Amino acid sequence: MVVPHKQQAASQPADSDKTWQQTKSENTRACILEATLDCFYELGYGGTTTEKVAKRAGVSRGAMLHHFPSRVDLVKAAVRYLYEKRLSMFEETELEINEGAEHSRIDEGIDAYWQQLHSPLFTVFHELQVAARTDPDLHGVLNACSEEMDRSWGKLAANVFPDLALSGEFENANLLTMFLLEGMAVRGQTSGNAPEKMIPWLKEQLHSMFADVAEVDRNAASKQVDAN
Repeated sequence: MVVPHKQQAASQPADSDKTWQQTKSENTRACILEATLDCFYELGYGGTTTEKVAKRAGVSRGAMLHHFPSRVDLVKAAVRYLYEKRLSMFEETELEINEGAEHSRIDEGIDAYWQQLHSPLFTVFHELQVAARTDPDLHGVLNACSEEMDRSWGKLAANVFPDLALSGEFENANLLTMFLLEGMAVRGQTSGNAPEKMIPWLKEQLHSMFADVAEVDRNAASKQVDAN
């Protein structure tokens, strides 16, 4: 399930500057977080314990406690890790689709995001949202991350679709796309019958909403977005 990050935070040392121990520690941490998401997916949030995660990750209890002293610490890190993986998947896929395109490929972008909503990552995300209703610790973790991640999604979308970002309808179009497709995906998970007939309608709506930037060049728009 690992999706590599393209960019490295400026505060982090370059790989060549890291010691063997630092690299080992980071790999162990990532392994634990991957195992946590796998447990969320297979066992559900309520069925996931630190012991089960440690066993799946193949680490000792001591190593587990070193990285995550409590279950709350583990859940907090796993939620952030989940958000980052979804962001990375979205960015990589949409940039690949639009490589060399003069104008953002709306239809292909919608199809790609719809497929991402069938991945284990979204299933886990939905599982955590439902569980948070009756779990104060998880509710607090999700609330703490949601505002920051919403800003990250918005900034990323503007970078991936620079021409569309210049439209007056960009924010509304993003909200329409997110809520409609994610709602359809949840319906599919719970009933096994997602109303996919809404996807062609959504594409038509987006083309209409972005009519004001239909002739804007992606490259030129990218420079304008960067300047802002």
